[in-house]
Amino acid sequence: MKNLVVIGGGFAGFWSAISAVRQARFLDKDPLLKITIVSLDEYLSIRPRFYENKFEDMRIPLRKYFDPLGIVLNVGKVVRIDPKKKNVFWVGSKGQQEEVLSFDGLVLAAGSQLKCPFISGFEHAFNVDTFESAVRLDNHIRELSAASFPLPASRTFVVVGASFTGLEVITELPERVRSFALPGIDYNFILTDRSSSIASEYSIDGQGYIAEQLNKEGIHFLPEEETDLIEPERILFKSGRCIETSTVIWCGGLEASSLTKEFEAKRDPLDRLLVDSFLRIESHESFFAAGDVANGLVDEQHSSVMSCQHAIPQGKFAGHNAVNALFGKDLISYSQPRYVTCLDLGSRQALLTSGWDRMPQLTEMPAKILKTEIVTQWIIPASDVEETVKMSAPVIRTNEADLAC
Repeated sequence: MKNLVVIGGGFAGFWSAISAVRQARFLDKDPLLKITIVSLDEYLSIRPRFYENKFEDMRIPLRKYFDPLGIVLNVGKVVRIDPKKKNVFWVGSKGQQEEVLSFDGLVLAAGSQLKCPFISGFEHAFNVDTFESAVRLDNHIRELSAASFPLPASRTFVVVGASFTGLEVITELPERVRSFALPGIDYNFILTDRSSSIASEYSIDGQGYIAEQLNKEGIHFLPEEETDLIEPERILFKSGRCIETSTVIWCGGLEASSLTKEFEAKRDPLDRLLVDSFLRIESHESFFAAGDVANGLVDEQHSSVMSCQHAIPQGKFAGHNAVNALFGKDLISYSQPRYVTCLDLGSRQALLTSGWDRMPQLTEMPAKILKTEIVTQWIIPASDVEETVKMSAPVIRTNEADLAC
């Protein structure tokens, strides 16, 4: 019996486990393989939607898929990994005694978390990095609404970080707060960033379109501002600027899980492991990494980014290759030459871009409709378990049907 352990129950971990089942069946090795996954909770969270305020369908029960397929789900946190002895040490969600999982093959898909800087009062900031954090923000806004946004600070919303997530958060806020239909209230929406330009990763045309939509929504962009202090009713910047606000939402970027440091392998500035074309971790024949913990080449020039666009296919390749490595079969190379993004920009706006220079391809309601399809259909497993198993086959996509979130 071979033991394959998958660490992480996000997009990459979920699809790694499902793909491993499919490939083990194909090789007629499923009776000889035990697949165990360690996840922080019992859900596949649709993280790209956490900036929204609709929480009913943002989490999918993992056991719906894992139990019928014989995948063992351990809910808890991995605290350390011993690659040499091939042991994973984890603690259950209720803080039980540390337990040990032995493995023959491993897929590290532990994901990423919000980069939390050393800023005084940072605990007063909100974020949308986890389901619980998104719900906390929503409850906060509802509490302000219940009090009719009584003070100027309660009517001012500041998002720190003009990243992809920051842009989606700030452009969703106007409709969100105005949906409470409280007459005679003027709100302030402010986006800040340390850089001098907004959405610097986009082409000039893309930046122009984004800036235009911010203006239409009445969102003010403050460039070259670095946060110095956050308090319950204000945010202070190193420039000396002070904004009275009850709501600071931090979107200051992500960093890979600290578990990447458990391996003697090269890492990039985001602490992602540098993997080979098969998604193998350096110097480990049967250890793989996928998703936000992996820096893999998607073509001859570009590395993967932290998004489900790359996490989902990487999971499918990693699970497939992990099984093949355990049973002495050839591995297949991962690549993903097509790169597109679809950025939500409010109630009736979105921006679809193509290529690494992010040139606009589709805007307004057609792009908004596409964005909705992506996050509610394209990145969601099939409701039927066996159909999901079929979907887990690793495929190199080169057309417009690529994921873009």
